[in-house]
Amino acid sequence: MIESFSFSTQGLTPPEAAETYRNLYDGGADVVSSGQAVSAEVTAHRLDRLILFDRRLTGVGHARPAQRVGLNGFSHFVVHLVVEGVLVGSEVSGFEQARPGDLVLQDLRRQTRTTIPDGRLITVSVARDLIEAAAGAANGLHGRVLDPDQAGLLGDYLLSLCRRAGALEHDALPTVSRTFVDLLGLAIGPTGGGATASKRRMEFDRREAIQRIIEQGLGDPGLNAGVIARETGVSRATLYRLLAPHGGVDSFIQSRRLAAVRTTLDRSDDTTPLAELALRYAFRNEADMRSRFRARFGLSPAAYRQMVDDPTRRLETIKRRWASWMVEVR
Repeated sequence: MIESFSFSTQGLTPPEAAETYRNLYDGGADVVSSGQAVSAEVTAHRLDRLILFDRRLTGVGHARPAQRVGLNGFSHFVVHLVVEGVLVGSEVSGFEQARPGDLVLQDLRRQTRTTIPDGRLITVSVARDLIEAAAGAANGLHGRVLDPDQAGLLGDYLLSLCRRAGALEHDALPTVSRTFVDLLGLAIGPTGGGATASKRRMEFDRREAIQRIIEQGLGDPGLNAGVIARETGVSRATLYRLLAPHGGVDSFIQSRRLAAVRTTLDRSDDTTPLAELALRYAFRNEADMRSRFRARFGLSPAAYRQMVDDPTRRLETIKRRWASWMVEVR
């Protein structure tokens, strides 16, 4: 099964609900009140370079002023589908409001400020290269609102994903992402010219093939650029270029191994010994895995597993899990 989490303010007093929701989001946005009592129901799923959120919100606004944009260094987009209620925009968000069925694109390299007095949003955090694969170019998309006639197929797809994501297996995720890219491209059309759109889509397909080979070979100590180039038919120069934003080939392989370890530790019913995990994912030894895991996630594997198993630390677990997902889309 894919990774997920859920969060609810049910049972909290209004001040507790506002503070807890603010704490949940403080890694990516400032939470502002619309003057109403805050309530929130959030379910999130980690897909393939997409993070899917189904949110029922009351009295909540989210702002990313210039200081936060510079601090986070995010480069991805968020795509909002308004299911119920009205999403109120602002000058910096590039739109005034969006109604049920509308789809809104927000570039997180830009400032944003939105409010939803009472409603339901499906929000997708999308890696920038997926946006470029769909549209050809990301410039000019910030604040674009697509009505149901333009985005109806994508809206239907997102609603279906929210219903069925919990039953998806990891092997299905590349297909999920390809379908998202295809339907988004259909909704917005090419923005950088047909040739640019084709080039971006080709690069998306190549990167997907590269990641598939890497995921299949995480347990192989000999996995390297030569193996990946041979298995995918991608030249080494292209391979290095496509993975340069992730620190290079070796760094990307290591990040996927660490993500696989974290995913295993996130399953509270898994008791695999840490030494066995180190062997399974081709670390030199348990100490090597422990050092790299702590450097990436801020906790040792043993401490991370202890946190996941402690119900009193559930919010901390959600925040750390979410932060690790964001590395894949930012």
